[in-house]
Amino acid sequence: MLAVAIQETTERTDEPMTLPSEATLTDREMSGNLIAEQRPAVWAGPLGVAWIAAFCGTAAQTLAPWAVTGFFSSLAIKDRLLSRLGWLLVLAAPVFAAIGLMDPHTAFNVSPWIKPIKFSISFATFTWTVALFLTAVRIPGWQRRLVRRVMVSSIVAEMLCLAAQAWRNVPVGSGDFTDYLLQQGTTIMVSLNTLVTVWLMLVFCGKRERIKLADYAQIIAIRLSIAIFLVGNAVGGYMLARGAHTVGATDGGPGLPFVNWSTVGGDLRIAHFIAIHAIQIVPLFAYILWQMTPRPAIRQRSLAVYAVAALVVLAVGGTFLQAMAAQPFMTFGR
Repeated sequence: MLAVAIQETTERTDEPMTLPSEATLTDREMSGNLIAEQRPAVWAGPLGVAWIAAFCGTAAQTLAPWAVTGFFSSLAIKDRLLSRLGWLLVLAAPVFAAIGLMDPHTAFNVSPWIKPIKFSISFATFTWTVALFLTAVRIPGWQRRLVRRVMVSSIVAEMLCLAAQAWRNVPVGSGDFTDYLLQQGTTIMVSLNTLVTVWLMLVFCGKRERIKLADYAQIIAIRLSIAIFLVGNAVGGYMLARGAHTVGATDGGPGLPFVNWSTVGGDLRIAHFIAIHAIQIVPLFAYILWQMTPRPAIRQRSLAVYAVAALVVLAVGGTFLQAMAAQPFMTFGR
C-alpha cells in the first residue's frame, strides 16, 4: 500500500546501483535499486514489456492480502484515531444496509439508505488517506491534533445528518425547518473537510523539509491528487447549487445498480466520484513505481505520474461534459 514504507522512502535513494556481472541473485535482491540489464528496445522505457510486467508484478504484491493487512496494522499504530474512525465507517455500511432492507420507503425510486452506505465507504477511504498523508509531513503537534479532531467531528456529524435524512425520507429542497438544518449541516461538514484538504495541499506545496517523503514523484502525485480532489468538491458544490445531479432528466429515474447513475440523462455524480477518488489512485500509482525493482529513473516516474493524473483529469472532464450534454454514462459502452 501507499504508506507501508514511508520510513523506507526516507532511506532509499533515487540513484541506481550498478552491480558486477557476477553478482548473485541475493546481491541483486538486497541492493534494492538496480540498473536493468541491456535488453532489446521492446523491453526498454516506461512503455516497454519488462517495465509494464514489473509494474503489474509490484502492484500485485502491493495489493496482496498480506500487504493490505500490514498497511492497516501500520496505520493503526501511527494514527489510531483516524484508523478506527475509518473502520467505524466501514462497519456502519452494513448497518445502514440492514435498516434499508427493513425500511419500505423509497426516495427517487431507490432506498434512501443507499446514500449513507456510499458516503460511509467513501469517507472511510478518505479518512485513511488523510491519516496516511499526515504521517508523511513534519508539522507541529497541535496542528496534527486539530486536523484529526476536525475530521472526526465533521465526518461523524455529516454521517449523522445523512442518516437522519434517510430516516425522515424527505427530498432535498423540501421538508420543514428540521430538514433544512440537516441539509445545511451536511454542507457545512463537507466545507470543513475541504478546508482540511486545502491545508494539506499548502503543506505539500510548502517547504521541502516539512515533507518526510524522499521520493519527489510521490510528492508530485500527492499534490496533483489533492488538486483533482478539490475539483471534485467543486463539482459537488455545483450539484448542490443547481439542486439536482441529473441533467436532461429528473433525479430518481432509471440508473445503474447501487450507484444509481442515470441511464437516461447526464449524471454529474460520475465526474464527482472519479475526482474525489483521485486522491487514492494517483499516489498509489506513484508508490507502486517507487517499489519496483529495478526502480525506474525519477524522470520516468515523474512523467508517468503526470500521465496518470492527466488521464484522471480527462476522465473527470469528459464525464462532466457528457453529463452537461444530458448524455448518460452508459453511452460510452455503445
